This record gives sequence, structure tokens and C-alpha cells, in this order.
Amino acid sequence: MHNKKMKNFLIILSILFFCNLNYGQIAVIKDVDGFTNVRKLPKIDSDVIYKLKDSEVFSYQENETESEWITVYISKNKYQLECGEDDTFMGYIHKSRLCPIEDLTKYTGTEFSFEYNLKKFSLENKISDFDGKWLTKINGRTIYGTDGNIPKTEVVGIETSINGKSIEIPNIFYEDIFECDNVFEINKNKGDYIVHQWNSDGAGGYLIVWVLGNEKLKQRLILIP
Repeated sequence: MHNKKMKNFLIILSILFFCNLNYGQIAVIKDVDGFTNVRKLPKIDSDVIYKLKDSEVFSYQENETESEWITVYISKNKYQLECGEDDTFMGYIHKSRLCPIEDLTKYTGTEFSFEYNLKKFSLENKISDFDGKWLTKINGRTIYGTDGNIPKTEVVGIETSINGKSIEIPNIFYEDIFECDNVFEINKNKGDYIVHQWNSDGAGGYLIVWVLGNEKLKQRLILIP
């Protein structure tokens, strides 16, 4: 019990620290057109470099000098198979088009379900890379949830469905995430479901966001402090 309380305390500290960083806040757009222009510079006549669509999740930072414009950080990879600065690009959207995740409707219905199949982690039959005593990769993949320690819990499957129809989630989308549990926040945006949670072994905290809709996985986003 003491270890569980300590883990929860450390996760809370990670969240508070994370929220002071560039990637501390998560949002979607709100636009009747179903998309919002991302501009190169914080002004209306700047070049459009991307169009954010409904339920596309991104991180953002409010600007002290440009009060009408929000800095957004967008993943180049819809499924965030590797995290890092090189895998995101920066732009600006008008503040009126921003909808933080916490402002979305909290989902409490029964037509959507999402659950990890979890088991105790084992290094057996896995290709592991170490830097000295610190574990850096498993099966060639960056790992999330530990800070160099061997994970305690791994995901071996995800069961999710919308209106009774199962959605297949290939293992490439969960074989790099560790120290998960089945405690989530779920928000609904139009016909899409946004599942998000913090996971950590106490040091290697990360935020994971799953977006599901139209009977498929639409996006996976991982953010680390």
C-alpha cells in the first residue's frame, strides 16, 4: 500500500512539473468547418503550414506576447511511434479555435469500452539494449514508463469496442508502453472517443492519448516530461 501511495505521489509531481513545459497542455480544435489553419507565424496573413482536423490531438502553449495566438506542437506521426523534438513541428492557431481536452464532455456511457490486457513484465525472449545498467530499448523500440529500470508491467493486448464492434489494435502500438493500469479519463468529441492517462514507475512518467472513432484507431500520442 505504501509503494502504491508513493507511486501516485510521484506521478502527481511529474504532472505538475510537466504542466510547466512546452508540452504541458493537450487540446483539440473547435471549428464549425471541421478544420483549423495552422500558421507559420502568429498573424492572420502568415502562411498556412497545416490544417488541424476534428479530434486531432496536439499539445499547446499560451503566449505572453501574442495573446490572440496559441503555439501548437503537432506530431509528424499520427501514432507517435517514436517521441522526440524531431517528431513534432510548431505552428500557431487563433485562440478562439482552441479546445483543451478538459473542456470536452466527459464520457460516462456504455457504448464505448477500452481496456488493457496486462501482465507481469519479463525480459525473456526480448532483445534488450542497455547503457551500462540502464535499460534503453526493448526489441529496438524506445520504452515509456521507466527511467532506465526494468519495467514491472507490460501491455499484451488492448480490448476496445464502439457499439459492440471490436477495434483491432496491433501490438506495434502498445509494445513500447509500460507501467500502465486501467484507470483512464475518457472524453467525447463529436463521434470520437479520447482516452488519456499518465503512467510511470515513479520516475519515467509519460502521458498517452488514444483517439478512436469510425471503428478504428485514429491517433496515438505520447508526451514525456
